[in-house]
Order: sequence, then structure tokens, then C-alpha cells
Amino acid sequence: MIKFKPTLRVQRVRIERLGDKVYDEVYHSGVNIIRGDNSSGKSTVLNFLYYGIGGDVSDWSATALLCTRVLVEVSLNGNVATLAREIAEKAGQPMEIFGGPMEDAITAPAPSWAKYSYRRSESRESFSQILFRLLDIPEASNEASGNVTIHQMLRLMYADQLSPVGTLFKFEQFDPPLLRDAVGRLVFGAYENELYANELRVRELDKEFTGVSSELTAISKMVGQSGQILTPSWLDAERKRVAEERGSVEAQIAEVEKTIYEAGAKESLSLQAQQDAYSEVQKLQTQISQVTAAIDSSKFEIADAAKFIADLESKLAALNDSAATSNAFGKITFQYCPACYSAVEAEHPVHACHLCKNPFDSERARSRIVSLVNDTSKQLRQSRALQKERAEELSSLETKLTEFVSHWSAASDRLTRFVRTPSSEARQVLRTLQRAAGYIDRQIEDLETKERLSSVLEKLIARKAELNAEMSRLSDRNEGLKIALGKRLRVAYTAVEKEILELLHGDLPREQEFIQATTVQFDFASNKLGVNNQSYFSASSRVILRNSFFVGLFAAATKDPSFRHLRLCILDSIEDKGMQPDRSHNFQRLLVAKSQAALCEHQAIFATSMIAPELNVPNLTVGHYSTLEHPTLDIATLRLPNL
Repeated sequence: MIKFKPTLRVQRVRIERLGDKVYDEVYHSGVNIIRGDNSSGKSTVLNFLYYGIGGDVSDWSATALLCTRVLVEVSLNGNVATLAREIAEKAGQPMEIFGGPMEDAITAPAPSWAKYSYRRSESRESFSQILFRLLDIPEASNEASGNVTIHQMLRLMYADQLSPVGTLFKFEQFDPPLLRDAVGRLVFGAYENELYANELRVRELDKEFTGVSSELTAISKMVGQSGQILTPSWLDAERKRVAEERGSVEAQIAEVEKTIYEAGAKESLSLQAQQDAYSEVQKLQTQISQVTAAIDSSKFEIADAAKFIADLESKLAALNDSAATSNAFGKITFQYCPACYSAVEAEHPVHACHLCKNPFDSERARSRIVSLVNDTSKQLRQSRALQKERAEELSSLETKLTEFVSHWSAASDRLTRFVRTPSSEARQVLRTLQRAAGYIDRQIEDLETKERLSSVLEKLIARKAELNAEMSRLSDRNEGLKIALGKRLRVAYTAVEKEILELLHGDLPREQEFIQATTVQFDFASNKLGVNNQSYFSASSRVILRNSFFVGLFAAATKDPSFRHLRLCILDSIEDKGMQPDRSHNFQRLLVAKSQAALCEHQAIFATSMIAPELNVPNLTVGHYSTLEHPTLDIATLRLPNL
């Protein structure tokens, strides 16, 4: 059967008490029915299942708290993994993930498991992020609603007994409307993380735009106070004028030094200034050489790391595609031998090539994809963080090099002057000329500052234009995304409404509004559900309506790959509020019919104490029929309250 992404299928559930199993059952694709008497443990098992795949549960029964761990073997878009969580009264428990089937996970050493917390942090991912990556679900988040977790998604796929019958989501105390709306849009396939990322980027760009504008205004005011326009032509003219003035003063200094030299040994010369200038030039040359070498080394590391990051990204993409490729090629069979054209035997050993009969285990190979994806993602994240640090270090080195080169240029000019003409402090006229030369040097440095200021000004003007253009581009892109997502939301709403109406029309004739139903109203933000703009019905009819929503959403997702539904439906409330057996049997048949009409791999799991007789068959049921004497959880040696 076709596999839509995302698809989460439960393959095995194991519940333990201090390492010993108290429940261990295999689940199959399609419909899975957990049946038994009231208070025999069916709801407890469904709570464990929901908790094991990422849901959050803190209100456990007394019997459930006697258990210590739940393990769930799942297929995540075809890749097998085992999820495990410790049982605790405190909410927000972590999850352990093993890349492979439960059979291997039970005996695997502790280092083979990867442990992830319930909540994300800057240094570590949450298990929701890992599961979303393996299921190919985008991370949905915004400042108003926060991050959507796997727990929030599962609240639209698990109809439990304790939630109010007039609501869509599984009940929880803190439940912001904006978060429910974000979850609904994500499940409907009407959410794009690019939209939120663009909005964040626009805010960042706007903040930078404001900073650039302020800096530009400040520099413009500074330049305006000098009464000069720092154009390249003005700077060239000033540089030429100062150079001529400097040449004239140097000529005068040379003439005076010549006179002092010709006066003979009576004048004492000092070469201290020349020595000091030479030492400074040497020191700066060494610093420039060191920084230049560091820059070259940093550029090499950045280029090498960029190649490594690109390889990791290619590897991650290849891993995500490998499962689908394995599934596709694994199903190729030959009717005739490609070498001699003889007919190939139809029957062949399990887990062996049907052509050459050599054994293979493709399932075990595919199960390793989960671990490889996690390890590669972690390595990619660390490499990107290091690459960012290298870029910052390179920028700092380049700034330092610019400063050293500027200082070296000034020191080199001073050394040239001192070497050309020995300096003497014996004469007042020479001191005067040296002071004049120093003033000219200050003018030269001022010109260099103004030149850098002019360069900064030009860069700020260019950056402001770039920021404005980028913000406009992202804003236009977001408008297009909003239009496309709005269309998708309407298509998904119509598809779900159609499925719900079919279920209501298929109900036994007990509710007039269901018989005459033409429209269904549901809103994620308000968490309300209605038919023909009516929301008040008998208690049993509201149970039918709520379960019809869960099944209708599930059924629509099995026919449209654009839904980001997990193609998983868990029901534990089809017999609440005085439900009559014949009405429950009818709804069970409708659910099985929806499963049979599905176009893709899926799974529906529900509990009942009044199973329709024709559905009580091995290919639809899970485990034994539970009773008070033989409950679902096998804790026979304990005296426990009823579940």
C-alpha cells in the first residue's frame, strides 16, 4: 500500500514493571480492536500507547503507577525504531530512542539508546524535534503559540474518555487558542515554517535597518558639522595638498640638518628617534605577518569545514531517501530468470532473495537509518555552530589587520624621514619645523580617518538599500505563502467535513440534525464542534459527533497526501454517555469501512466492551478479551483497585 508522509504506525507495545513484562502485544496495519469488560484495563493500555509515542500523561491510575516503563516499536515513514519512557506522575518525562525493532532493543546495551528531553534547549534537541525529523514534519512555532510538539499533534488523534465531548482536542489545563490553531494548521497541511522563518527574518532585518539608519544619521551629522562633503575627488585634492605641504617642510628640515651637519662635531646628533621608529616598524611588521598567517589558516579551515558541512547535508538527504529506495527496490520480483529465461519458482524462503535464495535482512538494515539520521543531524548542527565561530574569528582578524597596516604605514613614513635626515634637537628652528611636520602628520592621519569614514558611509548606504530590498522580497513572498496556505486550508476543511457528514448520515436514526446534516463547523482555536450551526445534542449523539470528527480527519488524511496527519487514530470514547450496543456496533462498522477505503498505509486503534460480532476476528483484534479475572495488564500477584 502507498505510504504518505508522515505516517506513524505502532507495531508492538510492551509495558514493564521493574523489568518484567505485564503487557506485550503486536499491532498491525489497519483496524486494531482492544476488547474487554468495563474496568478491565483497556483505557490504561491506550494511555500507555499514547504516552509511549510522545503524548504527555500525568493523571495515571493506581494500577498504571505500579508499572515502571513502556516501550513502543513504531514505523516512522517506514523506518523502524523503538521508543521508551519511564512511568512517573510528573509531566514532561524524557524519551529514549533505539534505532531498530524491539526484539533488539530489549537486549541492547544502554549506550545503544539515545535519550532526549521533553523540552528543547539551546544545547540539546527534544524528542519531538527528533521524531519530527524522522517523520519529515516541519517544526511549527511562533512567538505567540510557542513550539508545536508531538504531544500537541497527538491530541488531535486520540479521543480519550476524560475530555469533554464537545471539544476537538484531548483536554489539558494550559491550552492557548493560538497553539491549538497552529496545531490544526500543521495537521491540515496549511502550515509552512518558511512563513514564520520569514517573519522572524523580516523582524531581524528591520532591527538592523533601524540601526543602520541611526548610524547613517549620526555619521551624516558629523560630516555636516565639518562643512565638507567626503567625496573621493575632495579627498584626493586634500591628500595632494597635504603631501605638497609635507614636502616643503621636509625640504626645510633637510636644509637645517645640513647646516648643522656642516658645522662639524660641535653639534651633537641624536639618532634615538630613528631607532625608535625602526623598532616600531619591525614590531608592526611581525604583527602583520602573524595576523596574515592566522587569516590564511582561518580561511582554509572555513573552506574545509564548508565542504564537510555540504557532505553532511548530502548524507542526511540521502539517508532520508534511502528508506523509500529500499522499499521500492525490495519489492521487485522476477517471473523469469534474466540469464536463462526459465520460470522462477513462486515460493521462496522468507527473508531470502526469491531469485538466488541467499538470505538477507532488509528490515534490520532499514532500522539503522533512524540512528544514522540522528547522529548525522547532531554532527551537522555542531559543525554549523563551529563554522559560525570561525567566521566571527576571521572577521575579527581582518579588522585587526586593517589597524596594524594603518599603524605600520604611519610608522614607515616616520622612519623614512628620520633615515633621510638625521634629527637634532639642538636648534629651536629645527624643533619648530619638526612640530610643523608633526602637525602635517596629524592631518594625514585625519585624512585617513575621513577616508575610512567615507568608506563606512558608502557601505552603510549600500547596506540600507540591501536591507530594504530583502525586507520587500520577504514580505512579498509571505503574502504569496499566505494565499497558498489559505487555499490549502479550505481544501482540507472541505475534505474533512465531507468525511464527517458521511459518518453522521451513516449513524442510526437517533438524531434529527445528523439525518439532515449539510454542514459541519469546527474551529481549532475555539476548540468547538457543531452541525448545521448547532452544538447542543444528546450526550450519546455528542459522543458520536466527536468520534466522527476524529475518524473524519483521519479518513481525509488517508486520501490526501498534503495532510501532515500521522495517519493514526486512537479512540477510547465510542461507548461513553449511555451509548447503546447497536449504535456502537454501527459506528465500529463505519470506522472499518473508512479503513478499507483508505488509499495509504494507516492504523486505527480503538477500545470497546461491546464489539460488533462480525469484527471479533484475529485480523482486526489485539490480545485477549480482558475481564476482571484476566485483565489487560498481567499483574496477577498484586491486589489492585479496579482500572
